[in-house]
Amino acid sequence: MLTILWCASSALAYDATLSTLWPLWDYRASDAADYKSTHLLGPLLKYETKGFETEYALRPLFYRAVDDEGVSSTDVLYPVLRHKNRGDGTSSIRVLGLLSYDFGENEADKPEDEAFNSKRYYLFPFLFYGEEEQGSYFAFFPFGGTLYNWFSRDRISFTLFPLYSQTERKGTQVDNFLWPFFARISGENESGYKFWPIYGASRKEGVYRKKFFLWPIFFSESLKLNTDNPKEVRAAWPFYISKDSPKRSSTTILWPFFSKVENREKDYVVWNAPWPLVRVTKGDKYHGLKVLPFHSDETMDVKRERWYLWPIYKIEEMNSELIMRRRDRVLFFLYSDVREIKYETGDSLRRIDFWPFFGYKNTNGVSHLHVLSLLEPFFPGNESIERLWSPLWRVYQKKWDQQGNRVVSLLWNLYWSEQQGERLAWELFPVIEYRRDSQVESDITLLKGLIRYRKGLDGKQLNLFYLPWGIHWGRDAG
Repeated sequence: MLTILWCASSALAYDATLSTLWPLWDYRASDAADYKSTHLLGPLLKYETKGFETEYALRPLFYRAVDDEGVSSTDVLYPVLRHKNRGDGTSSIRVLGLLSYDFGENEADKPEDEAFNSKRYYLFPFLFYGEEEQGSYFAFFPFGGTLYNWFSRDRISFTLFPLYSQTERKGTQVDNFLWPFFARISGENESGYKFWPIYGASRKEGVYRKKFFLWPIFFSESLKLNTDNPKEVRAAWPFYISKDSPKRSSTTILWPFFSKVENREKDYVVWNAPWPLVRVTKGDKYHGLKVLPFHSDETMDVKRERWYLWPIYKIEEMNSELIMRRRDRVLFFLYSDVREIKYETGDSLRRIDFWPFFGYKNTNGVSHLHVLSLLEPFFPGNESIERLWSPLWRVYQKKWDQQGNRVVSLLWNLYWSEQQGERLAWELFPVIEYRRDSQVESDITLLKGLIRYRKGLDGKQLNLFYLPWGIHWGRDAG
């Protein structure tokens, strides 16, 4: 409902068409800007065309935006259903993150010898179907099937899970019987087995060795033996845990009470007693002290994080050659203040959220204030919430820039106001409407035309009782 400040289709455009009957409809159009906007029943129904883009909305049930190239975005009672068409032959649909239809990656974005248009369809966690470079696959959980490139595995096959399943990753094959109790590991120069949680052992010559006994109490692992940073792990949990490599070592005694971590690669040492309440970090770029819930101040390279009376007040900062960013938070999402500057581009951002009362955002000198703010603090920058849900509760909005241009809307345009330089237009439906195009040109209308008074270079005019003719006087001689 809030007209964009710099859009020539505002009520102040020279060819603007404006018709309002709050709250039934609000129509605004400008041929020069190729813009038309119709709102019905306040924020509930919307139809808008902006150049090559068209938007439809029946809030909160439906929203759709589409352009002339076929790129579209559709939400149905978000987050219940989302559909996107990218205009390059790829599209996706999501239903609560459980049902998905996805035409994978754009072939144009891949090297010619790697191009493959993968496809995925699923009703999680029951039905899976897709096409990958390995071939087509289908699975009906828990009865049987095969999956490619799911859950960080190259291949997963199963029959009457957990009775039997087989996974493959980077040449390592694991056969599971009554998962997770019995397993056999195999591969090139690789073998192993497990009877979980009693005992298990596996090894790949020159790469790793693993053993456990009464998991997770006793286990030992030798990992990454074929790299310049081999890692040794020894544990009798929770009494003693040791992890050692040339780049990093850690020792834990009576977990989680006492631990020491030495990162030789980044040159810092951390003591926890107990984790995560008390932590001392010493180093050049990594240092700090945490004593929760009272106070915490830790620096991690270009990042700094502070707590005061956790979880009451938190400060997060980032300062690098590319960006400066600071976020102040009170009780996680109750209050948040973000300030950001990107040095390379000069872009700036300031965002304040005070749940559920208001939200404020300033992007490169353009400010936007809205009341109320029910979901935005929890999902900042979520376009679907901004389009489908936010207009329903934003009873007041104001947008302005550093040049003095501004737009105001109260109760979905029961009262609205626009100003661009000396030009001003506002309406309090149905009582009064006012327009000023310059210091000498103005137009005042009462009760949608019952009384209308105009003043300009051609003199003054008074119209009564919605009649198109009226009384003229004071016409300039020139």
